[in-house]
Amino acid sequence: MRKYVSDTAQLTDEYGIQIGRWKQYRDLGPLPFDAMWCVIPPGASSAEDVHPEVEFAVVTRGTAIYEAAGEKVEVPTGGVILLDPERPHVIHNPSPEVPLTILSIYWMPRTADAEGGRDPGAGRD
Repeated sequence: MRKYVSDTAQLTDEYGIQIGRWKQYRDLGPLPFDAMWCVIPPGASSAEDVHPEVEFAVVTRGTAIYEAAGEKVEVPTGGVILLDPERPHVIHNPSPEVPLTILSIYWMPRTADAEGGRDPGAGRD
């Protein structure tokens, strides 16, 4: 059993916020996804980001407001947002006091070709 905490992660300035890439946890070895901590100071916002990966983001502290194509979605602590590839987005921290922390897990989407011509979501409830 291993434990990882955002408060002790090594963070760098990227996208106008602080990022702690999970590659710093060398004991994990290869994973089927990439991950990073995202820390946004009180009242701040990320730079607009767009990427080819699917992103599964869990708010671990604070409340996030995700903005994409004019739509805004509020995500509280414990909430999750799933972003499709190539979707430009900005993350806002509306709190004047509490840093926003998000665990972002991301991966390259499977294509129909990689699935043998099958839609990877077909047949799921």
